[in-house]
Amino acid sequence: MTPEEASVLQGIGTDVVQNFVAITNETFLLIMVVKAGFVLMSKERRRARAYQLTMAAIILMFIIALILWTLDLANFITEAKVTLIQNPTEDIQSKLDSALDFVFRLAAAQDALYAYMSLLGDAIIIYRVWTIKAYYSAWVLVIPCSLLFGSLVATILLTFCVAQIGSDIILGNFVKPAFCRNVQTVTYALPMATTAVSTFLLALTTWKYSKSIMRNSATSGSGSNKRNRSQGERVLILLVESGMLYLLFFVIQVVEDSPRVHDWVDANNGVSFAFKLYQYCSSVIVVRLNFLLPQSCPYNEYLQGMYPTILVVLAHSKHAVIDGTSGSSPSRSVGGRMNITNQTSSSTTWHRHSQALQVHVTTKRAEEIELPTVIPIRATNSRGEGVLGETSKYSEAF
Repeated sequence: MTPEEASVLQGIGTDVVQNFVAITNETFLLIMVVKAGFVLMSKERRRARAYQLTMAAIILMFIIALILWTLDLANFITEAKVTLIQNPTEDIQSKLDSALDFVFRLAAAQDALYAYMSLLGDAIIIYRVWTIKAYYSAWVLVIPCSLLFGSLVATILLTFCVAQIGSDIILGNFVKPAFCRNVQTVTYALPMATTAVSTFLLALTTWKYSKSIMRNSATSGSGSNKRNRSQGERVLILLVESGMLYLLFFVIQVVEDSPRVHDWVDANNGVSFAFKLYQYCSSVIVVRLNFLLPQSCPYNEYLQGMYPTILVVLAHSKHAVIDGTSGSSPSRSVGGRMNITNQTSSSTTWHRHSQALQVHVTTKRAEEIELPTVIPIRATNSRGEGVLGETSKYSEAF
């Protein structure tokens, strides 16, 4: 066996490993979708239109992921069949070229489908920002919505490029013409900007919420640290952290798309190897970072839908909304406004007014504290028993 043939066989073996990872990632997404379905379509929620729309978006993303997985499976079978089974006397390099010609045609269709999946993911993230009121003014939402519209236009243009010159795509990337190559870069950059703006708004809301807890805890004489954080606060922090990680993947893709960075990585063996390791463990969440591999990288689409899906599951999970604290702990909330009036009464009263919750708690002095609303709250009734209530804003937000 010549060194060239050994290199080709090594590339085919790499594809086998990548497809195994693809099935693993797709299976994990399936579990998350099933979990989201049980949560969203529970008996008390199945009639709510907002939950039905969210579930429809997740199912659509999953269907796209299944289509992409099917195309990857077709690529995998075709490559192995053409190179290892058909025409055993033919040169293996020529057989590989024939197989890759078919693979690249399907890869063009996959890129277009992947762009639409990104659109759905961005729409879900923006919807979360809107429902928890993670902004000072509604006009702030014009920024992420404009970016989402720009992504839609870029995706339509990318679809046109795929339909016209899809066979010229190489390893998931357009080489020519420059217009299509730039459009593909824009389909990475605009979701990156959308994620950055949405994550910033969520981070700002989380900071305001934590600040309100600290201020209220200081009034009640209890400290605020990691030990007594509510589950609601942890969920918000987790959403911000996952949003930052999601953003990082887009940043890496945009930077890697630069010709100088691409050439620099390819010219340094150590950096190339490190980038390949990163590709295997994390970059599959965003896009096809496959320029370091001899064949196409098939498993990047599935985790693209995981962040929006995980976001929905975390937001709706009962474990995520039940506050672990007990007794007459301060009310905790995010988004909207909630008035907490401390009176000398010995009873706890719950009622709704304009989708805001007013809670009357027993203390020695009367004062009014205004906090944002979304997270469930816990108070103590006249018998000293813990009473858990959930604001209407939270149920509507997620």
